[in-house]
Amino acid sequence: MIEKQMIRLMLNKKFYTQYKGTLSPTVFAGDISSLYETIQKAHEKYDEDIKVDELYSLHTTIFNPALTRAAKEKFSELVEDIKEVQEPSKEIAKDIMRILSDRDLAQRIAVESTEIFNGKDANFNEIVSMIEKHKQNINEEKTPAITHDINDVLTSLATTSRWKFNIPVLRENVGGIGGGNLMIAFARPETGKTAFWVSLCAGPDGFADQGAKIHAFINEEPAVRTQMRAISCYTGMTREQVIGDLDTAQSHWDNIKDNIFMFDTVDWSMDDIDAHCEKHKPDIVVIDQLDKINVTGTYARTDEKLRQIYTSVREIAKRRDCAVIAISQASADAHNRNSISFDQMENSKTGKAAEADLIIGIGRNANSDLENKIRTLCISKNKINGYHGEPVCTIRRSISRYEV
Repeated sequence: MIEKQMIRLMLNKKFYTQYKGTLSPTVFAGDISSLYETIQKAHEKYDEDIKVDELYSLHTTIFNPALTRAAKEKFSELVEDIKEVQEPSKEIAKDIMRILSDRDLAQRIAVESTEIFNGKDANFNEIVSMIEKHKQNINEEKTPAITHDINDVLTSLATTSRWKFNIPVLRENVGGIGGGNLMIAFARPETGKTAFWVSLCAGPDGFADQGAKIHAFINEEPAVRTQMRAISCYTGMTREQVIGDLDTAQSHWDNIKDNIFMFDTVDWSMDDIDAHCEKHKPDIVVIDQLDKINVTGTYARTDEKLRQIYTSVREIAKRRDCAVIAISQASADAHNRNSISFDQMENSKTGKAAEADLIIGIGRNANSDLENKIRTLCISKNKINGYHGEPVCTIRRSISRYEV
């Protein structure tokens, strides 16, 4: 009964937005779990409340058109049952949420503990992170209302873009990023995704030069290789030039070396990253690539896992008051295109875009750019200052630097 009551409550957009990070689909049994996934997808796609009469069509026609007739009949009966369930009061709803949330936590801890018992390397940070996140989700004390005067409001807004972009066309049109922001940069392979964030973070007048403490979690290539890119980017010297004049390179690199740290994170999870950020408190976090990070839980489909990954990284940005730069791949239809949009991110229908404050696609047309240096920075989502456009810059691949 309480599961059906919760489904009824989750139809409300405001209630869903408040509690969506508290429950995973696995907390529900059988067909109700599948129906909850439909509600998640519907809220990501539509801005309004979901009517209970719309549930059947949403589930069987829009999101699961391949269902068999028998399965559709089964869901029709389930929806009719939900229609008969009376929506509980606000206080009862909170109690129901606690019960289901406690059940979800217990289930996930049991799975993790069983895996450790059966020989998996013990990572108690994951269990601790589950418990801490659970405590935050069920805490009834919310952030107090903002009552600042106009000057305080303007100061707070300025702080949200504390770290300024060093690529001129981005600084002019967007400004920068700050604590709580999630920025996604995506492109096709060999376009310059890693060089892009390296240029922003380690380039002259970049985030590290501005004093930001940057922690980069890398699973795309060995971190030491990315570190070499950063050294070249800051010093303006290729690897061969660094080898030939090590003293000069070191004297330049010393200016920012204590502001940027890189970690090989092939086997890291979102819980590991969250625990790391809680301990070290970086100003900016880079994850290259985010889609490859592990996430706690068991997921039947890739889209479920990716949705949880991007929800989790968004929560890290807000909870740890750091800016997060997430690197992702573009889908095949973005190949050799100057103009690309966030719907051309790989697995774009998983809810990635919904979590981001800023999305920048890096486009290029290899056919018309024989020197392979022109890049179009396609800003297709921008909640920071609202600018949308496709400014053009160039890349010096030999030193991983984006310029005018």
